Amino acid sequence: MDSQMLHMLMATVELVNANLDTAPGSWRDQLPAIRNITTSFEISDTAPEQSPRCWQIPHVTVVQRVAFADADNGPIPDIADWCLRQLLTLLALYPRDAEILAFTVIGRHWLLRAQKALASIARAESELHSNEESSPYPLQSAKQPLVETQERINNADYVEARALLVPATDYLQSAVDAAREKGQLTGHLLLTASTLPFTQIFQR
Repeated sequence: MDSQMLHMLMATVELVNANLDTAPGSWRDQLPAIRNITTSFEISDTAPEQSPRCWQIPHVTVVQRVAFADADNGPIPDIADWCLRQLLTLLALYPRDAEILAFTVIGRHWLLRAQKALASIARAESELHSNEESSPYPLQSAKQPLVETQERINNADYVEARALLVPATDYLQSAVDAAREKGQLTGHLLLTASTLPFTQIFQR
């Protein structure tokens, strides 16, 4: 990519990011600009280099911000898939980079992919608890058979959430390990890793 194209790309990303900061609900208006980026640009580096890395990570982060702007209803598939391709390319170049592994980039990507299923689970759990509270036989409702509980945790939303949270957990643990090795471990990263809802999905 020549310097003029790179300058235009970075200017577009900065504008989209500024627009989202000002009006988060304007993400649909940013789709033409974002799709112009995703159809014309792919990270194709074959060796690690600090200079492009400095703009590539923020670039993908902004595109990912649009891809998952309405995460409770699912990602925008083509844009989310583009983000994942770029992140995997970056990860191959910088395999122990805590910033790429962590919540801000690839770990966050998998968390956001799981958000739709997690939102559905939360709604279903809320409805279940409401029904139990309004039941004229609360003690009977509380003794829900194990088979019903098992059916619930094996439904599509739980299965999807578990499948998506596995890589999120793996990447976040790798990020913690990499940051610890470099003496760059932060409270934010530890908090993110410790509050991941992965174990809750398995324990229901």
